Amino acid sequence: MRTEVDAQAAGPPLEPGDFVQLPVPVIQQLFHWDCGLACSRMVLRYLGQLDDAEFERALQELRLTRSIWTIDLAYLMRRFGVRHRFCTQTLGVDKGYKNQPFYRKHFDAEETRVNQLFAQAKTCKVLVEKCRDVQRQRQQ
Repeated sequence: MRTEVDAQAAGPPLEPGDFVQLPVPVIQQLFHWDCGLACSRMVLRYLGQLDDAEFERALQELRLTRSIWTIDLAYLMRRFGVRHRFCTQTLGVDKGYKNQPFYRKHFDAEETRVNQLFAQAKTCKVLVEKCRDVQRQRQQ
């Protein structure tokens, strides 16, 4: 099912039932690096599960600091009991990030940590799937 944004980008007029608009609250990022955490807070608030103290405890338990990868967010959603499926084109760290300024300084240490999270995902009941076409998966 298309979202309203997808439909507007595609161009054809919308018909009733072509999209679902959810009353997800907007929560601003606090820093330039915490977009994933802000999105996670929005999802949890929408689901009625956001308790700021509990969220901070979860961040500490999962050892989430300034380097947040999508797999970290999948573990965070699992920690709060949110059913989800994490579709990715790369099961592990995409080495293409190595030369990007944000990741460059700590890439080697993060690569090991993130690859361990991918390796342990099934045991930790975090559903991760390799998907060639992530855009198509989103629409299903």
